[in-house]
Amino acid sequence: MMFFSAPVVSQELPPHPLPSRPRGWLLGAAALLPVNLAPSLLLALVGTIQGYTCCGKRILRDPLFGLAALLSLAAVGVAFVGEDWRLSLPGMFNYWPFLLMLPAFAAVLADCGSPGGRRRLAQVLVLGSGLMLLLGWGEVLWGWQGHLVLGPLWITGVAGGERPAAAFTSPNILAIYLVIHLCLAAGLGWEGVGRSWLGRAGLGAMLGLGSLLLLLTASRNGWGVGGLALVIGLALRRCWWGIGLLSGLGLASLAAAWDWPGWRAVVPRLIWSRLADTFDPQALYFSSTANRLDAWHFALQMARERPLTGWGWQSFAALYNAQDPPELLGHCHNLYLHLAAEGGIPLLLGHLILWGWILARGWQAWRRSQESVLLGMLLALTAFFVSGLLDVVMLDGRVHLLITLLLGAVWGAGLEQQDDPVAGKEQAQRSHY
Repeated sequence: MMFFSAPVVSQELPPHPLPSRPRGWLLGAAALLPVNLAPSLLLALVGTIQGYTCCGKRILRDPLFGLAALLSLAAVGVAFVGEDWRLSLPGMFNYWPFLLMLPAFAAVLADCGSPGGRRRLAQVLVLGSGLMLLLGWGEVLWGWQGHLVLGPLWITGVAGGERPAAAFTSPNILAIYLVIHLCLAAGLGWEGVGRSWLGRAGLGAMLGLGSLLLLLTASRNGWGVGGLALVIGLALRRCWWGIGLLSGLGLASLAAAWDWPGWRAVVPRLIWSRLADTFDPQALYFSSTANRLDAWHFALQMARERPLTGWGWQSFAALYNAQDPPELLGHCHNLYLHLAAEGGIPLLLGHLILWGWILARGWQAWRRSQESVLLGMLLALTAFFVSGLLDVVMLDGRVHLLITLLLGAVWGAGLEQQDDPVAGKEQAQRSHY
């Protein structure tokens, strides 16, 4: 059963002025994410500086800021004590800038009882994902490959492989990107943002074309976390028939993968062949679970040998690929083992506490407000962190900045409840089915 939440006009002035100027920089960074990482990072940096300038006291009051700052310093420290500083020093930029940006994003995107900032962020992200959809479908339908250039300016690239990857280096990264934006589009649709025929058509096209492109990426991780997000969303909406239908499709796919009689005639080959590779130790290109088990065992061994400081950033690939016979793998296909092996167990635990704390606050804020856009963001983040059990897509800068923006928005929702609990209660009372 769907419900729509309406923004609340509070009787009193909000306890903090809305930082519209820094938020504009962040929205600009979100809009340019599908185009190029460099301008997005530049705009996000400007928004971060202005966020700390106008909301510094608010940020410093939150204990999560201290944890984020400590983790940022730890990421730099790991780089200097790593096995090979020439690899580790550049690798630390995959972590510490985003940790410092996160508290500023939270303060800037907090709206003191009004979901306007989160709604605008979700709208900008979903609209921007249209470019990624265009590139992905260009690969599928017309074989696009190479770089897109506008005059002297390089815009973005197209991978052009057998499986669509759009502007990313791997179809698996595109799959997780699509899952995140499908969750955001569903949240906007649930809230009734697309009430006009044009809005409904746009969201419907995003959901339809995005879901089909996700299927064509042949990413089992993307399929799994996309299905998980859908099941959670349907359960929260009490749509039990949808969960039953989705469960039936999943069981049929597994039956075809295990070659049960007759099932491969009704399930598309794209699905059952990829699932069958999961159980085949002879599958190529790291498609088998056996290959991943080897990488996970190697990462665990690294963590056991240097549990406190890790081996340094980008050390896993260097050590794993130096085996005899040599292997070719850039990460261990598990975000949490990757952090433990390269950064140490304390740094992994710190990240888990930070992410878990933000998500717990976000779910508490959603239970009070029943805000559909916030639910879409929570489902997107839940899907992303579950995907970390089988991949490390956070090493892509665009995905990491995207996740940082969403974490900041969810953190900001928790800040609203602390700053103005009365507004939170009023918003919960006004949410309706």
